[in-house]
Amino acid sequence: MSEVDLNKSSSACSPCLQECKKISERINKRKMSEIKTKEVPHILKVFNF
Repeated sequence: MSEVDLNKSSSACSPCLQECKKISERINKRKMSEIKTKEVPHILKVFNF
């Protein structure tokens, strides 16, 4: 098995990329100061099983 340094990878794996897109949609181009504290757990929830 080849060793791959994911910290130096130029692209994310498919599952991670999908979760990043979901987080981006939840933020919806808002500034951090516009996000309410109550929203943070929902925004950062990844891999919803």
